[in-house]
Amino acid sequence: MAAFTGYLVPEVFKFPGYLSYTADLKFEDVPNGLNALTVVPGLGWAQIICVIGWLEAGPYASSKSEFAGDFGWPYFGRKLTDPSEKAFKLNVELNNGRAAMFGIMGLLMQDAINGGVYIGPFAE
Repeated sequence: MAAFTGYLVPEVFKFPGYLSYTADLKFEDVPNGLNALTVVPGLGWAQIICVIGWLEAGPYASSKSEFAGDFGWPYFGRKLTDPSEKAFKLNVELNNGRAAMFGIMGLLMQDAINGGVYIGPFAE
């Protein structure tokens, strides 16, 4: 779900400032989508990989729960104590994740074939 959202946000909003001072590269100079792969400097990719590795080893490390994807965090501020409710909500979350995977694949294919993503009047 984060990938789908992260793919669309740069179509509407770009951070101000520099992505790389040494390369004189601003965030607004980086193209959207797949075209950004060749523009982002190598150290930028190294930072991204390090942050993902830290998240996987730290806050998102596997939990001891019997449910896949249950990290033990409260559900909107409350603990789910009923096992059937917890199983239902985790199933809904997994289905939303699957839908988001189809969404990001659709965006990637649209970008690969057309050279960009059209999201309607929101990007202008």
